[in-house]
Amino acid sequence: MFDFIRFTPTDLPDLGFKSYVIFDGKCAIALTANNAKELREKLKKIKDNILVGVVGKNPEVCREAIMRKKVDILLDCIERELDYATIKLAAEKDVTIELGLSKFLKSNRSERLKLFDALRTEIKVINKFDTPFVVSSAAENMWEMRTRKQIEMFFSFFGCNILKARKSAERVVRRYFDKNYIMDGFEILE
Repeated sequence: MFDFIRFTPTDLPDLGFKSYVIFDGKCAIALTANNAKELREKLKKIKDNILVGVVGKNPEVCREAIMRKKVDILLDCIERELDYATIKLAAEKDVTIELGLSKFLKSNRSERLKLFDALRTEIKVINKFDTPFVVSSAAENMWEMRTRKQIEMFFSFFGCNILKARKSAERVVRRYFDKNYIMDGFEILE
């Protein structure tokens, strides 16, 4: 399993992950936009073959991100709200949805209860439409990082299929970092 983090670590302890995807602008980039127009402008500037994640703080940006071909993953944050139609559209457009643990660590008690309820609903819709998703720490610093087992146990409690999450994470990473990968089911054998 891979962990998707938002900072460049100096020395990572062994937390049980195969590897890390670091959204630092070199191999993967995390875009934040306030509206759909701003997101389109930022996506036009990306020319490299790079993994693109979008932090959508409102539903308009999330829907626009899913509609764009360059976007690979919809990153998690406290403000993100995914509705039924957006999750269904992500399944159709093959955009991976990240479910991150760090937003639960940052939130206060009243926010956390709302986040638990939203997570439960999102997971039901994700399972219904077989939407690709990943579970990760979504850490922005060392203090938000958790072991693979802790992350998987947390999300499995809410009904996540952890094996599916692992496959989705590997699929997203292989698209950009495996030279033998062509598409699902096809790869170059040497």
